[in-house]
Amino acid sequence: MLAKLSRSLLAVVSLVGSAAYADFLPPNNLHLQDNKRAANMTEAQFNEIIDEAVAFYGPFLKTNFNATFAVNRRWTDSTVNASATQFFNTWTVNMYGGLARRPETTPDGFALVLCHEIGHHLGGYPFSSAWAADEGASDYFATLSCARDLWKDQKEKNALARETITEYPKSLCDSVWTTEDDQNLCYRSLLGSKSMATLLATLGGTKADWTTTDKSVVKATNHSHPAGQCRLDTYIAGALCAQNFDAAVIPGKDLGSKRNTAAAEEASGQYTCLKQDFTVGPRPTCWFKPLL
Repeated sequence: MLAKLSRSLLAVVSLVGSAAYADFLPPNNLHLQDNKRAANMTEAQFNEIIDEAVAFYGPFLKTNFNATFAVNRRWTDSTVNASATQFFNTWTVNMYGGLARRPETTPDGFALVLCHEIGHHLGGYPFSSAWAADEGASDYFATLSCARDLWKDQKEKNALARETITEYPKSLCDSVWTTEDDQNLCYRSLLGSKSMATLLATLGGTKADWTTTDKSVVKATNHSHPAGQCRLDTYIAGALCAQNFDAAVIPGKDLGSKRNTAAAEEASGQYTCLKQDFTVGPRPTCWFKPLL
């Protein structure tokens, strides 16, 4: 009887705690290439980027969800990945030095990976588990919501992106955003996105570029890791979507077992760009299959 009760208790703990991981990258062996001397990022930068996110999302999660935001800073770990997990009211992100030290990774690219992991917690529909937004949704959240919240007041840093952005991605931002501040933030988001898309493409043995949009159309939403070009397209879409995302809502989560239904998609339309409503900024069909 005691054994049966113990098994039941463990089942409840597993269900409520939801301690499943959501990773930025598929499993890989890139840790074998870790070269701490060739890093584009210092440990101080690694910590500064995380500090900025904790300063914003720590109070945000406590106020809106009574959750504790924890970031494990694994600078010495050569793992080339990042992950998120929830266990009861502790919402955790794991960030690794191996990812930060990759030659493709810029500080802003690293920040967007952190935003992606936060997106697993807050991005909402579509979901890969009871609590986690799927990979595409987390990429979309990174530039639609997180980068805007973290960088909106960093006007001098944002302005630097205007000096380095090339004509094509610049034209994408300028087609949506009219103020200089909004344009600069968009430029910065796209430059950071390109950094991570290059790493993703390297892992997949492909290339990712501004002008080579992934034109594939999935028959059902891909909740796993899309290809590098598809993910770049998703980052771009998030940066160009003119909707205001309310991270305190987590669209669709309140629908429980119906969190991946048309009702959830409709609910998300208040905060994201649905294809039937927007020609610019909808989730790319290389991973997302609309239900509406």
